[in-house]
Amino acid sequence: MFFWPGYRGIVKYGYPSFLVIALVFAFILDLFLVVNFYWTAQITPAQRNIICFCVIVIWFILGSFSHFRLRQFDLISSGMQEEKFKEVLIHYLRGNWYEVEMFIIPRLKYNPTDVETLLLQATLYRHTERYAEALQILDKLQLLNGANKWFAEIENEKILINEILNNINNQEK
Repeated sequence: MFFWPGYRGIVKYGYPSFLVIALVFAFILDLFLVVNFYWTAQITPAQRNIICFCVIVIWFILGSFSHFRLRQFDLISSGMQEEKFKEVLIHYLRGNWYEVEMFIIPRLKYNPTDVETLLLQATLYRHTERYAEALQILDKLQLLNGANKWFAEIENEKILINEILNNINNQEK
C-alpha cells in the first residue's frame, strides 16, 4: 500500500488531508479504468496513451505531495515526542509518578512495543511498589526486538526488584 498516495498518512496519522489525496487518486484511477476498459470505442489509441501518461504523472505528483506531507508530520511528531519525553524524565527524576504514568499510558496504546517507554513503565512500577507488574513488563521487554541494547538496564531492574522482594520476605519471617 506504499504506492497508494495518502494511504500511509491515513493509517499513521488519520489526517483528512491524506484522505483527500487518497480519494482524489481513487477517483482518477477509477475514471482511467472505465475509460480504458469500458469505453474503448470512444477513444483512440493516441488518446489512451495520453490518458495513461496523465494518470502516471498525477500519481507521481500526488504520491510526492503525500510523501512530503508525511515527512513533515513525522518531523513534527518526533520533535514533539522527544520534547515530551524530556519533560517526563524531569517528572520522573522529581518523583512525580502520576505525571509519568499519564505520559506512559497513551504512548503505549499508540505503540505497545516501545522499548524505552516499557522500561520507563517498569521502573515506575518499581518505585510505586507494583513489583509483580514490573517483573511482567521486564519479561515482556526481553522478548522484544531492540531490547538488547537495554539488556543491562533490564537485568538491573530485575535485580533491584528481586532484592526488594527478598527484603520484604525476610522482614515477614
